[in-house]
Amino acid sequence: MDLAAAVCPQAPPGMETFANQVTGWVKWGVLALIGISAVASLGSILVGRIFSHPHASRYGAMGVAVVVMVAIIYTVILVILDSITGSGCT
Repeated sequence: MDLAAAVCPQAPPGMETFANQVTGWVKWGVLALIGISAVASLGSILVGRIFSHPHASRYGAMGVAVVVMVAIIYTVILVILDSITGSGCT
């Protein structure tokens, strides 16, 4: 059983650079979408307050809550991926 625990996951030869590039693009893309969504949600709250439109404010508040939950899930997924593909054996 100890021998199986010592095996580290490795990308196939020549694949590591491509996999790192794709993972990096996905990470930055998701981070950009989270940022854009947060700004849009806060803008919806602001517009709803300025123009006395309660539905826009409510949707903006729900959007902020969703963005916070997605950011937490994003962080957890990154930790899980790093623990699976990270360097060294645990």
